[in-house]
Amino acid sequence: MNSFLVRRLGIFLICFISTEFLAALYLALDNFDNVDWSFKTIVQDLGVLQLTSLVSFLFMIFPYVIYLTILPKKYQNTRADKIITYVFFTLFMFLNILENVSSIIFWSELNVLKDAAPETYITQAQKILAEIYAEYPLGDLLSLILTASLLLCLLLRKLLLTKIEMPTFGRRIFHFVLYIAVCVLAFMNIDIEKLNNQTNSYNSRIAEDGTYSLFNGFVKKNSRLMILRNYPQNKHAQEHIKYDN
Repeated sequence: MNSFLVRRLGIFLICFISTEFLAALYLALDNFDNVDWSFKTIVQDLGVLQLTSLVSFLFMIFPYVIYLTILPKKYQNTRADKIITYVFFTLFMFLNILENVSSIIFWSELNVLKDAAPETYITQAQKILAEIYAEYPLGDLLSLILTASLLLCLLLRKLLLTKIEMPTFGRRIFHFVLYIAVCVLAFMNIDIEKLNNQTNSYNSRIAEDGTYSLFNGFVKKNSRLMILRNYPQNKHAQEHIKYDN
């Protein structure tokens, strides 16, 4: 992967992973008595957190990757490039911090949503969001998160750009295709139910990235891609049943 793209996305990834880790640490300490603190389990949980966070990051940063792909070389590090990057970073961190703060404050509510059946997911989500809106001062909460995101952007603004010259447009297209391939492979092959700690639900839910957790049950379980992926197994099972009968 080109160093220009890695350098431009690096600070985004570091901030994203750091926020996820801090939220997971808080939840683990807040549920200290219910968490399995054995070394092997914690290492496994950290691995799951890193993996699910990386998958979420790949999809959340997708619009910015498109921007970097189509950005003309002559506009690199110009005022327009800086403004767009700063705005995107602020919005990106706003959503990331919002998700993690929500995971902490609305822990019980979001756990109910995680266990919702795919066919009732949207209805259950609307009900929970209505209850949250009625019980919490969301305006103040959103203002604080936005302020924190702006301050973080101000603090890191010099690190968001790079003097490394971007590659040719054709090479950027090639890297973009590779990026999409990684996203598709991650979506198709990472099965969080098999990765999670099956003996302790607290460890499993704390270790799973919030964005991945919220949309895994609805998007992935209902995706036609998942049906296509399992089609050979399903066909084999049907033939086996037919043969047995």
